[in-house]
Amino acid sequence: IATPARPHREMAEAAASLGCHVVCEKPLATNARDARAMLTAVEKAGVKHAYCTTSRYGPAVIYGRKLIADGLIGQVREVESIAHTGDPSQMPFNWFHQLSEGGGLLNNLFTHKLGQVLHVTGGEVVAAAGEARRLIERAPVGPRVHDFRELFGPAIYQKSGEPKEWREVDADFGYTVMIKLRMPDGHIATALFKASVGKSPCPDYLALHGTKGTLCLTGPNSPDRIHHFDWESRKWEEMPIPQEIMASLPQADNFVQRDWNHLFREFVADVRGESYAGYPTFRDGWVAAEIIEIARAGQSWIPLPV
Repeated sequence: IATPARPHREMAEAAASLGCHVVCEKPLATNARDARAMLTAVEKAGVKHAYCTTSRYGPAVIYGRKLIADGLIGQVREVESIAHTGDPSQMPFNWFHQLSEGGGLLNNLFTHKLGQVLHVTGGEVVAAAGEARRLIERAPVGPRVHDFRELFGPAIYQKSGEPKEWREVDADFGYTVMIKLRMPDGHIATALFKASVGKSPCPDYLALHGTKGTLCLTGPNSPDRIHHFDWESRKWEEMPIPQEIMASLPQADNFVQRDWNHLFREFVADVRGESYAGYPTFRDGWVAAEIIEIARAGQSWIPLPV
């Protein structure tokens, strides 16, 4: 299912009722109620289900997960995920501007960042707080965009010309979210997620702070570098991604396609009964939807339903 989010529930329930395994693009649904209904449908039908927060398959995220599991930075206490998306104010009006279609940064960026944090830490979300900001009030009506890969490219702005019509935007283009994570050993860590439109000279990053040190994952789009700070030596050191990890990744022309291929490789292997590698599922999509609703309501430390 790779449409905007509004029809996801109808499609997923129909597929599950026919006994079909289902892969669904993020966000899973436009609200937590529909996301929960989709999870119930696939579980009741007994079919496999995957949710496309594919950026968790970045090589730095994979290696960071191993380093944390090996105890390199000790017990993880705090996590930061910071991102800037550039200025989309001239992007032609499309589904990304509409909450009813699953638009906005919470639905389309936070979902990826949450997936990275949950994968690298192995944590489980127990409570959340947050707020969302609209930031963009209107968008120009321009060429219809069918291929999402073209949406943020410079060509789409060049085609637009001088806007003759504008439409109101109700989607969020900035957010601050905090979550409490129950870590595998039972202790509680906190994670901060921030993102907004606008340029920044600083790279996006994912930082994990532990009792022995810090891991900082950076990259222009998807994390592909890791630096380690050790509290004992008080020095930073780059941690090259091991060749065996790079060799294990699917071959593709770009990192976006590579990560999609990785998810589908794991999903198909599970469908065939060959192996299960712990890919993201509708449960992850439902958890994200619950957190997004908490943030949009501006609520503080609301426990997540079980």
